[in-house]
Amino acid sequence: MENTDRTYMQRALSLAPRGRGAVEPNPMVGAVLVKDGQVLGEGWHERYGEPHAERNAIDAARQAGADLRGATLYVTLEPCCHHGKTPPCTRAIIEAGIRRVVTAMVDPDEHVAGKGVRVLREAGLAVDVGVCGEEARELLAPYSTLRLQGRPWVLCKWARTADGFLALPPEEGRWITGEAARQYVHEVRSRCDGILVGLGTVLADDPMLNNRSGAGKQPVRVVLDAQLRLEPTSKLVRTAFDHPLLVVAEERAVRTRGDHAERLRAAGAEILPLREVLSPLGLRALLAEFGKRRWTVLLVEGGARVLRCCLEAGRGDELMEFISPKTVNKPTENLPRLDLGSMRREETYALFEKRRFGDDELRRYRRKK
Repeated sequence: MENTDRTYMQRALSLAPRGRGAVEPNPMVGAVLVKDGQVLGEGWHERYGEPHAERNAIDAARQAGADLRGATLYVTLEPCCHHGKTPPCTRAIIEAGIRRVVTAMVDPDEHVAGKGVRVLREAGLAVDVGVCGEEARELLAPYSTLRLQGRPWVLCKWARTADGFLALPPEEGRWITGEAARQYVHEVRSRCDGILVGLGTVLADDPMLNNRSGAGKQPVRVVLDAQLRLEPTSKLVRTAFDHPLLVVAEERAVRTRGDHAERLRAAGAEILPLREVLSPLGLRALLAEFGKRRWTVLLVEGGARVLRCCLEAGRGDELMEFISPKTVNKPTENLPRLDLGSMRREETYALFEKRRFGDDELRRYRRKK
């Protein structure tokens, strides 16, 4: 039974990520219905506010003419038992005549948190919890971070040359990585709620910071601008009505530069005043604000000072490092670098993926428990 349960749960886990970028702040969930060794139906949570994975699997089985009585449901997260955007999944499971539910993990959401399992057991169903639990927790780490810590998962991303520089001299071009790596970054952006950069990055590159993958969502562009120096002529401000822009500045700067703040607001930007900006205290306050907005994933793209602040404050949950074979011919003191060696040891990051995009290598790290 154990191997069989793992096989079907692995299938459910493979379905869950199909909802990535469309279901947040809800979790990615997959479900498989099985009876007498045959798969009756499959489903996943496809879009926020729409039916959950369990109901989609039940509907698929019914459309195929299957008899669900006595079936086993494999689902990657504990079924909900409360009214939200949709009715309780526990009710649909019980009414369908399903006799056993196997779930990978308990839902950390306070509205569920074991209550779904209890409802099913009280209705006479057999419920097993924990099959492929580690895989499910890895998949739903951003969701759990939002539910348990009240903040989004922080994904720090940067590109560097083989000799450690985060930028090239102007005469050597703008891009450190090749086209394939840059396209992949847009796919990553499509699954994030916000992209965070410092003002220095904006002044140096005048970026758009939008998702150009053609799919997924457009994240909110966030600029840490302590002294409120962002100009209305920047691309970010000029496109603020089309792509949301949040400017984070110190409260004192917003007061003393009130006219400038109003010009930015008139152009479509939102101003968020904080007591501090580029500090551990300011970062905690900012992440708490994003948690209130129910952001699940925040992508931090730089520059070096912003990345260092996140890492030193212990707020980098995942690191995404692109390494180019390029080297800098004429290094100068103005070129930024980021020495992560000591930070990785201190924060105990573990490498969990390596991939190649043309000549560039991607290394991904997660902080160990």
